[in-house]
Amino acid sequence: MTYLSVENLSKSFGLKILFEGITFGISKGDKTALIAQNGTGKSTLLKILAGKESSDSGRVMIQNGIRTGYLEQEPELEPGLTIQEFISRGSSEIMTIVERYEKAVAEQAENFNEETQEAFMVATSAMDASNAWDFEQRMEQVLGKLNITNLNQSISTLSGGERKRVALAFVLLDNPDLLILDEPTNHLDVEMIEWLEAYLAKSNITLFMVTHDRYFLDRVCNHILEMDGGKLYHHKGNYSYFLQKRAEREQVERTEVAKAGQLLKKELDWMRRQPKARTTKSKSRIDAFYDTKERASQTKTEQEMELGISMQRMGGQILELEHISKSYDDTVILDDFSYSFKKGEKIGIIGKNGVGKSTFLKIITGEEEADSGDVKTGSTIVYGHYRQDGIQIDEQLRVIDVIKEVAEVIELADGKRISASQFLEHFMFTPEMQYTPVHKLSGGEKRRIGLMMVLIKNPNFLILDEPTNDLDLTTLQKLEEFLQ
Repeated sequence: MTYLSVENLSKSFGLKILFEGITFGISKGDKTALIAQNGTGKSTLLKILAGKESSDSGRVMIQNGIRTGYLEQEPELEPGLTIQEFISRGSSEIMTIVERYEKAVAEQAENFNEETQEAFMVATSAMDASNAWDFEQRMEQVLGKLNITNLNQSISTLSGGERKRVALAFVLLDNPDLLILDEPTNHLDVEMIEWLEAYLAKSNITLFMVTHDRYFLDRVCNHILEMDGGKLYHHKGNYSYFLQKRAEREQVERTEVAKAGQLLKKELDWMRRQPKARTTKSKSRIDAFYDTKERASQTKTEQEMELGISMQRMGGQILELEHISKSYDDTVILDDFSYSFKKGEKIGIIGKNGVGKSTFLKIITGEEEADSGDVKTGSTIVYGHYRQDGIQIDEQLRVIDVIKEVAEVIELADGKRISASQFLEHFMFTPEMQYTPVHKLSGGEKRRIGLMMVLIKNPNFLILDEPTNDLDLTTLQKLEEFLQ
């Protein structure tokens, strides 16, 4: 059964074409992921499917009776509500069904008659149809797994990560027929991601999502849609299967372009001889020449991020943490912690959400003070801190102006000095994109600017807080290669 169909869908912003004439469908039980580079319109497509934005042309058709649930990349929740009120009073259909059932039970108990009995039967049928009988049990499980404990907390006091988790819980609890998720693993710790994998892997859940978590893709999805060069490619398999088939397709494309190039040389010689006899046969060969020329010119130019910066010289002393303690009220983050960092170490910090990982990083850089203990930083250490919440800049500025405010000229690892514009090209910002206001960029493109703002200062001690959030798969691969 087809839940959702997309026919010839197109969307542009100004002169920039995000996608054009794409067609696909989502059937019951499909777990489909959309893969494309940052800035190609993945989040926009999800908003169109969820009815939050309109397309320029084409149609989105959802089967009658199919309920959809949508998780935005950056959810906007009503700040005046508590978490409990948001979950209870929001637009959750299943919560409404549960409340109607509870009301019908109470009214029938108070005044048993034909009207209350009929209302009770209708409410019971709705509970059956929505599988809502275990709602309270599921709510307890979902909120617990996502570490949402204080339901009286105001939405206005939540961090971006906490809002994302509350919005994810809300969507899951609504138990829709079709889940549309934009970066669902952002701001989740390892245990939460493993739980979400198992939850979404259930056979009765139908899913369409955007995520840049390759391992999550591999374990959850059975269908990959790839947007590349304005075309949509379908891969019936998980992420590993997609990688294999994409490599095979690209090899075939390279072979065909090479063959067309060889044929073009031969036909070019014939064209230069300017045959006088313009017979039907020669005219046909001339038409074929132009077709061959077009095929031979279809060499794909892959944009790749180039990470190469000049690191500051590092002395003998790196960083010493001696007997560090830090707590907030009753929450202990560090208790008499000591560690001596060594040159070339690559250290990962893991822990549940809320245990203080980001606070620990801020203690290292001096942004927050420890309650006790000493932080001794080497005199040659230059920190590069890539923050979980991204960069705080004036989004009305153009991309090129943001970089120029930091440096007009940047020195690379090989000693070469390049302009701010050339540095932006290293991070896949074309000359046209460089004069785009920051607020028009995608979430992933803004994160790339954040990474640039860290590396442009030539740090020798990198601190990366959730560096994979919102970055596309190509950028993530380049970042991994750079850090190894």
